[in-house]
Amino acid sequence: MSETIEIGGQDSFLDLVSNVVGILLILLMIAGIRAQNSPPENETINSPVTIADHEADHKILTDIQENYETLQEKEIVAAKLYEDVNSIREQMEILDEHIRTQAMQHAQLFDMMTSARAVIETVAEEKDQETKEKIEYQRQLQEIETKLEQINKTKQWLQSNRPQSTVIENIPTPIGKFVNEKEREAHFRLLGGNIVYVPFLELFEKMKLEIAQNQNQYFKQKMSENKIGPLDHFYLEYMLATHDVPMQDVYGTGIGKSLQLEYAEMVPVREPLGEPLKNALHSPDSELKRRLKIYRQDIYTITVWVYPDSFEEFIELKKFLYAQGYRVAARPLEFGIPISGSPRGSKSAAQ
Repeated sequence: MSETIEIGGQDSFLDLVSNVVGILLILLMIAGIRAQNSPPENETINSPVTIADHEADHKILTDIQENYETLQEKEIVAAKLYEDVNSIREQMEILDEHIRTQAMQHAQLFDMMTSARAVIETVAEEKDQETKEKIEYQRQLQEIETKLEQINKTKQWLQSNRPQSTVIENIPTPIGKFVNEKEREAHFRLLGGNIVYVPFLELFEKMKLEIAQNQNQYFKQKMSENKIGPLDHFYLEYMLATHDVPMQDVYGTGIGKSLQLEYAEMVPVREPLGEPLKNALHSPDSELKRRLKIYRQDIYTITVWVYPDSFEEFIELKKFLYAQGYRVAARPLEFGIPISGSPRGSKSAAQ
């Protein structure tokens, strides 16, 4: 808009200059005619009025000529300014085109930068995932190496503690059978030669009650972890998972939710726990004998979770329990593996 106003102003100025020049030309023509019609010089020498008029006309003619020359110079300057304005306008058009070109290039560069950033973020996410997977593989490898090391230590211990002579002792062993739902189990643990009672069933009953009381809260979460206890020096840590299951009712088929126990682990409050097995077997007021007094032989099976460093103690305990009339179920465990249970686990096999 400013460019159009400036150009229009220059055109008006040129029109004004042209009009003034035309007026001056007309005045020049009038002055020339008056000069031709003026009386001869000898006739007007003695007339002062005629001489004054002549001098006035000459002065007017001189002024008109000077003004004409000045106007010609201004017309030249105006024409030069007009050319400069046109040149500036052309340069502005070139600049506008250059700006538009740069804007297009800037937009293209911005699109390229956005695409590159998206690619970089994708690559970074893939790298993060690879790093996480690598860390997980390393953790699993470390666990396997730890288990192998424990197995090797157990193997070395068994080899170093192998008796020189083997005594075959005939222990009457009843036929093994799985513990059914009507029978009950009492759980003990043998670790480091110490025996301790494990409140497995008691904590499981508390867990069932806690789940029943808070099942609505568990249904809102895909995975839930909780801890019960402590009871008799043990906690019960467990995880629940929510699953979608098809359901049929009077209104048709739908999708419902069910809670499933993923795992449950017995976690000791401290280590070591329990009493040495020899003391438990020979002391009349030991914790083991106090517990056995409340377990009837025809109802309870004694389940023993035994670790590799307590196999010999387990043989002694098994003899003692057989003599008391109990069925015995053994649950061997590797070092570092807690006592655990899940819906996918196996039942104890009692003998």
